[in-house]
Amino acid sequence: MRRGFTLLEVLLAISLMGVFFGILSYSFYSSLRNSYALLESVELTREEVLLFWNLQRKLTGAIELSLYKDRIFMVTSSGDYYQGVVKCAYLYKDGWLYYYEFPYPYGDLTFYEEDRLIKVGRFREFSFRAFSGGQYFEEFRGMPQWVEVSFEGKSLKIGL
Repeated sequence: MRRGFTLLEVLLAISLMGVFFGILSYSFYSSLRNSYALLESVELTREEVLLFWNLQRKLTGAIELSLYKDRIFMVTSSGDYYQGVVKCAYLYKDGWLYYYEFPYPYGDLTFYEEDRLIKVGRFREFSFRAFSGGQYFEEFRGMPQWVEVSFEGKSLKIGL
């Protein structure tokens, strides 16, 4: 009576275990990669929603507005860093969206200090348009019916 396994049986068992663990590790790696991609997508969506909410909050509290295609300046009661009425701006340049806020709403509305700009995010495209009197304007001063904010193929209309 023979006890033990032949070399062929041992090699076959090791090969089958290798294939099984190979498939298992590929499945685990694929799930992990998809989870990271989903997490990245969710984080991007969260940042976009926060940006839209912040813009809406500031625009609905605005009492004065000056808009250009790639920047918007306003006097608003909804600042991020200072209490009360502030002068703030969103500026898109060099592929980055910047935010500026100043505690005193006096002086030229479109003036800002370059060294006080805060990076909000990187975008391929970002633009503003004002809607007033039945038509859109890429340059506008005053209070339009709404402001349309567009970036990365998405747009939001914020009524004032």
